Amino acid sequence: MTKSKMTKEEKLEAKKTAQISKERLRRITKTRKHYLRNNHRVIKYGAKSFVRNTWLSVAAIAIMVVTLVVLSATLIAANALGSAIQQISDKVDISIYLKQGASKAQVDGVVQKIKKLDSVTEVRILSPEEANKNIIDKLIKESNITDQDLIKTMREAPNKISWTLNVQMADLNRTDELQNLVDNSEEIQSLLDEVTKPTYASSHRETIEKIADIMNRVRIIGLSAAGVFAIIAILVVFNTIRMAIFNRKEEIYMMRLVGASRWFIVGPFVVEASIYGIVAALVASAAIYAALYAVRNQFDGMLDSTINIMVQYWYTVVLALIAVGVIIGVISAFLATKKYLKQK
Repeated sequence: MTKSKMTKEEKLEAKKTAQISKERLRRITKTRKHYLRNNHRVIKYGAKSFVRNTWLSVAAIAIMVVTLVVLSATLIAANALGSAIQQISDKVDISIYLKQGASKAQVDGVVQKIKKLDSVTEVRILSPEEANKNIIDKLIKESNITDQDLIKTMREAPNKISWTLNVQMADLNRTDELQNLVDNSEEIQSLLDEVTKPTYASSHRETIEKIADIMNRVRIIGLSAAGVFAIIAILVVFNTIRMAIFNRKEEIYMMRLVGASRWFIVGPFVVEASIYGIVAALVASAAIYAALYAVRNQFDGMLDSTINIMVQYWYTVVLALIAVGVIIGVISAFLATKKYLKQK
């Protein structure tokens, strides 16, 4: 018996059928349904791998939590110190004393000149009568004076207090402009009190400079520490993913043989590492907020503005931490899988 041979027409038909099947398969793989199904499987396999490697996952998450906490603590400390500087600046002003005999019109003229300076935000006038009343009221309250005759005598005593201009500065380190105006203006010089000289808040400036120096050091040290922990976290997650790859090397080999896409192989490990970052961010967020509320009363309100911002925008804080955690995880996963696939 002779074997039947395919005719030319049959060969063409078979080739056409194979081409149609290939085109149909290509169209199927490009459909949205296939795309969603493929990604669903990638996420599913990644979640299973996360659960399967429990102890390795805990180690990776722990170091990522430390990284996120250190980074957050650095930013919180810098913000709190910045708020402290702002609070001190808002409470401190420069006092310029004018002669008691100066008229209200003359005082207003000096105030208008000072207000024109870019470094000045506000000028408050305290008349001799107001200053005298404030001093007497404060003395009565602090000394607990109840004798009405003595109080009356104190109020009727001659008032030797000068006009006081309390100048609020935009930056206490920028007092040169105001000082030049006071020193070089003949009108202001003629009205200055001869006894009490202007104060340029030198002691407060030193305090602010010290706080600013501490803030810069905290920022540098904190960010450096966070960077070191981030590198450690990447290495830990990298090794965790590498071990997961090693445990599944036969499975990966089979997937490559049947033509699985690169994303289908790499995706589950990226998902697993991203889960590390998400869980670490949630744990770090809980730890940070708990710590803030625990110590808020120990810093005389320095943390109040920071806490208020973090409470108001809590979702932004959590999402930012999740983003950082996921980035660390994804970088680690891509480094691990890229190295493995290159070796194979």
